[in-house]
Amino acid sequence: MYGGHIVDNWDRILCNSYLLNIVNEKLFDEAELFPYIEGKPYSFKVPGQSPYEKYLEHIEVTLANQETPLAYGLHPNAEIGFRTT
Repeated sequence: MYGGHIVDNWDRILCNSYLLNIVNEKLFDEAELFPYIEGKPYSFKVPGQSPYEKYLEHIEVTLANQETPLAYGLHPNAEIGFRTT
């Protein structure tokens, strides 16, 4: 999440986008956090209610193994350019 101060309209737009699209009631329903991922073999859903240790385990196991440009709405070939640079 955004860690700085809101100093201009672009910061405000960014923070509002986070709040409207990520930090909402869908988080309680195990929402999909990777946008544009439908039909792809990747998924990063919010885990159900669990103890704190289970949340950490879910993040480390699930997210660490599924780093992909698709998570950010980019084409899969975006990673090729990144890796070669």
